[in-house]
Amino acid sequence: MKRFATVSEDELSKKKQNLVPTSTQKATASSAATFREYLNEKGREVNFEQYDKNSLDATLSSFYLEARTKKGEMYKKTTLEGIRYGLNRHLKGPPYNRKFDLLSDPAFSQSNESFKIAMQEIKAAGKASITHHSPLTDYDREKLYTSIHLNPDTPVGLYNKVQYDIRYYFCRRGNENIHTMTKDTFAVKMDANTRRKYVFQNIDELTKNHRQDDAEGFSGFMPETGTIGCPVQSFERYLSKLHPDCNRLWCYPKASFHTDDECWYNNQPVGMNTLQKFLPRLSLKCQLSETYTNHSIRATGATVLHQNQHTPAEIMAITGHKSVSSLAVYQRTSSTQKMIMGTTLAEHVAGTSTAVVPFKPSGSNTLHVSADAQSGRSHYPKGEDFTEDELINIFSDENEFNDPGADLATLLPSNIPFTNCQIKSLTINIINK
Repeated sequence: MKRFATVSEDELSKKKQNLVPTSTQKATASSAATFREYLNEKGREVNFEQYDKNSLDATLSSFYLEARTKKGEMYKKTTLEGIRYGLNRHLKGPPYNRKFDLLSDPAFSQSNESFKIAMQEIKAAGKASITHHSPLTDYDREKLYTSIHLNPDTPVGLYNKVQYDIRYYFCRRGNENIHTMTKDTFAVKMDANTRRKYVFQNIDELTKNHRQDDAEGFSGFMPETGTIGCPVQSFERYLSKLHPDCNRLWCYPKASFHTDDECWYNNQPVGMNTLQKFLPRLSLKCQLSETYTNHSIRATGATVLHQNQHTPAEIMAITGHKSVSSLAVYQRTSSTQKMIMGTTLAEHVAGTSTAVVPFKPSGSNTLHVSADAQSGRSHYPKGEDFTEDELINIFSDENEFNDPGADLATLLPSNIPFTNCQIKSLTINIINK
């Protein structure tokens, strides 16, 4: 028996291709097919891989400006960019291995100039906007996490909750490797410092950003919380209820069950297509504000970490991003922040800070008082539902009045003593003793 293996040229070529994620390979093949279809329609030689630089530059110069979808419409900005990158990968990769770069080689200056013109035309046509995966709003997260569909006391609810927790705490990329996970992919440990249990990723994997061995792995921790919905408790329970003869992590729940049953799940792994529809289906079932994608869970986790002042390096250690610039998509301004900024603009719409009463949600137990920037006098919003006793309690110096039936006009101050300052809003919290 020979000690060393023998790798043929074909095998080596396939191994090189495996360094590229499957999704990227598909995008590359699609780009080449689109360009070939364009050449065929124009009556030109379709084997563009054999073109010299001058011919390829001239052909691409026309293609970038004339490229259209199957419906005859202009491509979106990101789509045409993707085709350009795909053609570059197609020509530089095996088996063609062309020794030039369509994006940076001076020989392709004409086509690159045409590409810039095409980008301007796309922008003028309103197709330059980029649609990112929306993170779940605070309202939708609460609605989802407290719904019956994530109830850990049922097989379906426990399955949904654990899968959402795994995607969220580990900032999983969309559907990447979800269908190949096993019972051993994650494990539970005890933290020596805090004495808290946590779930960690136990098995390394190939991902889009990490195709080779890294000196330091990336992943997060899912710690126990001590609450009813503790993710560690849910994970351990889920593992204990899986079918003993099936090693896959995601399995179909049984049609009927009893709480005391040792097994809640069938010996049948959930397929890739079903896993791809995980959050879109939950969005509809829970009637969330929009239909989210699985990648929205990753966007939610990264956004939450950013908003809570974690550094880019810390976030990248969990998400697996290769560069800080790639995190920019998760550093967007939230709807709540935009509402605050819109209110600020409204307060200054006339050139000076005006007395604008902040919005008070129904049921709020808070009184908002706005002060005029010029005079400093307070303006009390109309339509507030406060009892006489509540108003006395708010404005009394000692919070005590011996005569609750006294005339309020003589009790309430005519002016709150603010001087030489500008008050946008004053919030007074009511605490009834």
